[in-house]
Order: sequence, then C-alpha cells, then structure tokens
Amino acid sequence: MKYHLARGEEQLGTFNDLDVSAGLRAGRFKPTDLCWTEGMADWKPLGDHLQELNPEASPPVLEPSAISALRAEVRMDRVIRLELASRGQRLAAKLIDSVLLLAPLWIILTMFFNPAFIEEYRKLEDNPTELMNSIQRRSEEVRTSGNVVLPVASLVFDTAVITNLVLLSLRGQTIGKLILGIQVVRFPEGFPAGFVKAVLLRSLVFGILIFAGIVSFGGLGLPLLLADALMIFRQDRRCLHDLIADTLVTKRNR
Repeated sequence: MKYHLARGEEQLGTFNDLDVSAGLRAGRFKPTDLCWTEGMADWKPLGDHLQELNPEASPPVLEPSAISALRAEVRMDRVIRLELASRGQRLAAKLIDSVLLLAPLWIILTMFFNPAFIEEYRKLEDNPTELMNSIQRRSEEVRTSGNVVLPVASLVFDTAVITNLVLLSLRGQTIGKLILGIQVVRFPEGFPAGFVKAVLLRSLVFGILIFAGIVSFGGLGLPLLLADALMIFRQDRRCLHDLIADTLVTKRNR
C-alpha cells in the first residue's frame, strides 16, 4: 500500500507501509503527519489512520517490531555495503566539479586583478572610499575592454553553480556526480537528500565552518579539510560534511 505523507504544507513524499512503519519508529515520521492513500475520502493524521487499522496497537505499527527491525537492518546493509559509491568515483566527481568551478573563477580573478590594479589596491588599502572607487573603475575597464574571455568564464562559472544547486536539490547530484553515476542520499534510509541536507547542510554550512576556521581560528580550517578528506576511509565512507548533513553517497540506479 502506498501512502502520500505531508507535514503542514510540506509534501514528504510517497512511501509504502513498511517505510511508514520504520519511519514512525525512527522518528522521521510523526503520528500528527497527514496521510492519504487510495480508498480514503480525505487526508487524516497518520496516527489516527493506523489506529483505525489496528485499534489494539499502541503506538500504531504495521508489522511486528522484530520483523521491522530485521527489514531495517537489511536496508542498512544494502545501503552501506552494496550501493556505496567508490572512493575513486567520489574523487573523480570532486575533481570534475572543482575544475568546472575553480578554472573559470581563476580566469576571472586573474583578469580582474592584473599587476597594475594589485599595486593600486595595496596603496589604497587604508582608504576604503578610494579603494571602492578604484574597484568600480577597474570593473568598468574590464567590462568595456571587448575581451570575450571574461564574460565566457563568468557564464561558465554561473552555469556550473546554478546547475549544481538544481541537481543537488532534485537528484542529490552535482555535475561530477551525475557523470560518475553517484548521488547524495539521506542516511541510512537512502531517500533523496533534498535541498536542506544536500545544499544547505552538506555544502553551505560545511563551507562556512571551513571559512571561519581559516579566518578566525588560526588556520583551523585546513586541518578540518584534511580530516574531512581522510574520513573517506571509514567503512561507510562518510566524510565530515556527510556527518553534519546526515547523508551518504551511493551509486545511482540508472
């Protein structure tokens, strides 16, 4: 039986009865979440519907707990041991994404910060007003130079960023992960990670931690990056950013 679940105005997705039962025990679903399945006249709280199916059960379950625990263990084993993305795949995907983002960014910065502007920048470091005026003049010079390299590099960078954001939100993939056939999923269920986990927690929050470590804590960000990279050798291959977002990188079924 397939259930459509919602929490307030947020659609949680469509799940079978086994997933609903396991989700209730794990706390991922709540008895107050709304549910609808074929044959129901209207949406109603999940706990009320399950109580109607099994009036003697408290809390409501759809199968004996021992069987549910076994199914959850099998699901965990399948996600961790059989569908895990290889270290080589993750490294190759990271290299692809880095080239697509860092190469155009390097071109943009190199063209903007030429030797003459760098010298002027150093002279005006203590004069914020003149420095801003200098940056504006340099921006206008670059814009009117007629050189197509800079706009092309900017277009490549912007396209890569937007494409990665969309892919991560919808499929749990960056461009590199898409090419390598791997994806970011929720741990341990293997469900789609979504925007919050794949983008905000896994990428943005971890990036802020690294930046803050470099700027504010005497270079702590670099050891943090190294620790994150070395955690790929864990059995489940979950790096620090995976632990922060509670995610896992698996192979994607084609």
